[in-house]
Amino acid sequence: MKTVEVMVRSARDFSLWLLVYIIVQVGSQSLLLNPMGSIPTALIVISPVIPVAFILRSVIQLLQHSDELQQRIQLFSIGFTAAATGLLTFAYGLLESIGYPPLPVALILPLMVILWIVSMLYFKWRFR
Repeated sequence: MKTVEVMVRSARDFSLWLLVYIIVQVGSQSLLLNPMGSIPTALIVISPVIPVAFILRSVIQLLQHSDELQQRIQLFSIGFTAAATGLLTFAYGLLESIGYPPLPVALILPLMVILWIVSMLYFKWRFR
């Protein structure tokens, strides 16, 4: 399959699953207004994970069909993201020991996505 076709398909899949994620997230939060037993509530709360898994799949497909320069940029971006996320969460963990409120674990993935986008833009600029 041609790279352009893969990019278009991956972008379409990504957009579709992002929309599904938003719908599922809003729906699951709405359903939680009427509390149920622990298992149904837990299943509703974690239901947004399913579309996120499909978003990750489309990102991996895009990476697999990227050229070597794009793969290198992604390698540096992902490496930076992992290190920066570890450093920031570690630093905040130390701040929690002096009374800062606990960091919700659900914020770590959005933090990683933001760092990945920022680092990807930087490394694209760096390798131009």
